[in-house]
This record gives sequence, structure tokens and C-alpha cells, in this order.
Amino acid sequence: MNKLIPQEYDEVILKTGELVCLMDQLDATHFLPDYGVETPEQEKKTMAMMPISIDDIEKVVYRPKGAQ
Repeated sequence: MNKLIPQEYDEVILKTGELVCLMDQLDATHFLPDYGVETPEQEKKTMAMMPISIDDIEKVVYRPKGAQ
């Protein structure tokens, strides 16, 4: 099975072990992540709008239907 290259709207696991959704692709290697809002810490990280690098991503765990 080929390793999926992360893209916008994928759900991924970061190297920190966190599960995030890639909400916006800024360029070929950077994304704005959505950490969720279940905890104050997750909400704070999501609202900070700090881009993550493709190098921060361990693997893609879900890709929406219709995504390429």
C-alpha cells in the first residue's frame, strides 16, 4: 500500500500523537490544522492558527470521499 501524501481535508496523526484535520493547505508543505474543541487545550491550539509542516505529520488516517 502506498503512503498517502497529506492534502487539504485529510485527517492525520502528527508525530506528537495528536489527531488533527488539515483545514487549509497554505502551500505544498504547510497546513492550518484543526485540533478540535473538546478540551480547552485543543480549542486554544485550533484558534492560534499556527501552520504545521508536512514534516510534522506521521500519517494520513482518513481522506474524505471525492478527494484526490
